[in-house]
Amino acid sequence: MHDINTFLPFWEGFSVVTIKPDGDALQIDLTPHTTRLPSCGGCQKPCSTTHEYCERVVRDLPILGRAVRLSVLLRRVGCRDCGKRMETVSWLDRYARMTRRLADAVIQACERLPTLHVAQLFGLHWDTVRLLERRALQTALSDLPRAQPRRLVMDEFALFKGHRYASVVLDADTRRVLWIGEGRSRAAVRPFFEELGPEGCARIEAVAMDMNTA
Repeated sequence: MHDINTFLPFWEGFSVVTIKPDGDALQIDLTPHTTRLPSCGGCQKPCSTTHEYCERVVRDLPILGRAVRLSVLLRRVGCRDCGKRMETVSWLDRYARMTRRLADAVIQACERLPTLHVAQLFGLHWDTVRLLERRALQTALSDLPRAQPRRLVMDEFALFKGHRYASVVLDADTRRVLWIGEGRSRAAVRPFFEELGPEGCARIEAVAMDMNTA
């Protein structure tokens, strides 16, 4: 037991009970340290009361090329301020079925590889990879400062075969995509300028676009 934990210090607050092969994967059973009080998932305060134990199967990064499935014994604590809450785990998000480091590795791989290749690389479903990628993009967008463009680039592109188009507006100085909308008419791009507002429109000095009459 102690030798296992010495060589596998990956799961803070938990001890490795067993490691056993499960087909092409490794099944690792984890149990919380009995000498360490759990923290409330709401207020993060230590709690001395454990209401119940819950077992959750979680995916983690591969070890020596083999997929890793963790069977984690989690505690639902009785917090004085928040009531019954699942304990906080530093390497696992609430309700998550994979560790944070696996999710981070998937997101980093998506920056270099197609979604299907990433799914095959980590043995995940395509939809799971797409969901992680979408969340990462939403987080990155929310962290961006408010755009204050002075020069715009406007163009259209085909959505499908036929005559269905979408319009895109970029900041010519930062190359940041500011807006995408279906259609290529004046009415289609009007929502962008409405969102930009009178002050933002007055800031525009130049627009680069093709000879589309709209």
